[in-house]
Order: sequence, then C-alpha cells, then structure tokens
Amino acid sequence: MPSRRRTLLKVIILGDSGVGKTSLMNQYVNRKFSNQYKATIGADFLTKEVQFEDRLFTLQIWDTAGQERFQSLGVAFYRGADCCVLVYDVNSMKSFDNLNNWREEFLIQASPSDPENFPFVVLGNKIDVDGGNSRVLSVGFPGFREKSSSLVCIKGKYSIL
Repeated sequence: MPSRRRTLLKVIILGDSGVGKTSLMNQYVNRKFSNQYKATIGADFLTKEVQFEDRLFTLQIWDTAGQERFQSLGVAFYRGADCCVLVYDVNSMKSFDNLNNWREEFLIQASPSDPENFPFVVLGNKIDVDGGNSRVLSVGFPGFREKSSSLVCIKGKYSIL
C-alpha cells in the first residue's frame, strides 16, 4: 500500500457578524447545527481531513469574528492562508455589499504572494430563512447558496469539497 502524504490547507472564513460563519464551520466539520447565536471572540479553528482522488488534505478552517473591533487581529490569523471563504447572509444586502471590504482587508493583512490569483469563494448563507434565496438570484451572481452545509476550496488543480 503506497504511503499517503497529507497536505495542510489553511482556510479563512470571513464576513459580517451574524452571517453564519461559525454555523457553516461546525456543520461542515462536525455535522452539527445550532440555532443559538454566540458571537465569536477573536478567532477559532477546527480541522477536517478530506480525501480527494489519491491525496489526503487536512483543512485547518479558521472562523473569525465579524465585528470591526477584532479586525486588527487579521494579520496573525490570515497569514499563510491557502483560501478565503467570504460569507454573506442572503437576507442582508449590507452583508453582501461588505464582501469587497472583507476581500480587500484580507489581501492587505495576509499579503499573499499572488493576490491576483488568490482563491476566494463567495458563499451565500441562510437560504432557508425568510425565503432568502431571492437575494442571491436577484444579484445574478453565480455563487454558492448554502444552509450551513458545505465549503468549497480550490487549491491549484485540486478541489476540496
């Protein structure tokens, strides 16, 4: 049996407070969902092992606080990231409009070697609340619509589901 080498991928989840970043991470890693809201203070992370084709990946998924008062912590948490998931609440136009600010702040703080080609995933969350999928459809954005169920990250030629 050939030995399998593991590759560590650091994934950062960003977005406004209350868009469901923690719920997405917990659902993806632990298959658990809670309706209780508890704001993240600073940052937290979970890991998940994923096999894709013949490779093993360890995803280190960082959940960050959406409040402005914690944005100064970005440099420490963003540095070395392989992918960034930008999350918005499909029922909140403001959270969608703020995605570009999150992206720009990430690029400044993380200083990736190739910012033009750094992989970002935009994920609309809470489609199951208040008929929210209308926001995603009205924008005409070919993004992901989720109810705290999955994450997608692309690293080079490998897709992680």
